Amino acid sequence: MTAEFKFAAYATAVAFSLLFTTSSQAQEFMTQRELLATLPGKTATGIDNKDGKTRWTQNYGKGRKKGKIAGLFGKEHYEAKWWVEGNKWCEDWGTGNGCWKFERAGDNKLRVYWDGKAMKNLWTIK
Repeated sequence: MTAEFKFAAYATAVAFSLLFTTSSQAQEFMTQRELLATLPGKTATGIDNKDGKTRWTQNYGKGRKKGKIAGLFGKEHYEAKWWVEGNKWCEDWGTGNGCWKFERAGDNKLRVYWDGKAMKNLWTIK
């Protein structure tokens, strides 16, 4: 085996390794169709990403592309609205709003992305 052949084989192996490593780590964000099949009519629970300790629960009303939310943040009850915007899930609580992308992190777990960055705490869907 020549040195050139060994180098070419090594370079090919490294390129394939990088290709498969990169593709396996890429996010697969949920589509609008997947969001609408997953969240409306369900309950989501989690821990607040700002303080890292307050538990929250949101019951999503059924809807085609928008609906209502009955929520509990800590011990505070509230009502809000949800809607989908492209492939983002959006909510308006009256005191603020936000839109996120999601990827599945298990059968009933969702990883939330805000401005392209994964949030620390997952959502559990029931």
